[in-house]
Amino acid sequence: MAINTITASGNLGKDCEQRWTPNGKAVASFSLPVKQGYGEHEKVSWVICKMFGPKAEKLPPHLTKGTKVTVTGEFVMEEWTSQNGEKKSAPVIIVDQLDFGGNSGNQAGSQQPARQPQQSQQRQPVQQNEPPQDWDDPIPF
Repeated sequence: MAINTITASGNLGKDCEQRWTPNGKAVASFSLPVKQGYGEHEKVSWVICKMFGPKAEKLPPHLTKGTKVTVTGEFVMEEWTSQNGEKKSAPVIIVDQLDFGGNSGNQAGSQQPARQPQQSQQRQPVQQNEPPQDWDDPIPF
């Protein structure tokens, strides 16, 4: 049996969008940047995150452009055919858990109210020429 769990963290690229399925189920979607490489070889790709049901009904007002979140969920490749017949696909995370600002104490579905980010608290991009080389830390497992 394979385990299909992915965790991603970043600042939303745009405000969360909410829609409803024909049977009345809420769907909230937003995008997060995923970086690979470093320095001049750094590349940023965007992954779509989707939530369904009661959580998707309540979160959109709190998920605005620039909000820092960490999501954990199932990784899938969504495939569809465009109006001109072209086959397309995109990486998607079906979100099971969402934390605001990297703070695990404020999870989606918890009793604590989500807070709106302040403009001054938005994370600025960090320039790194090479990855950290801290080999002396103990392995966490």
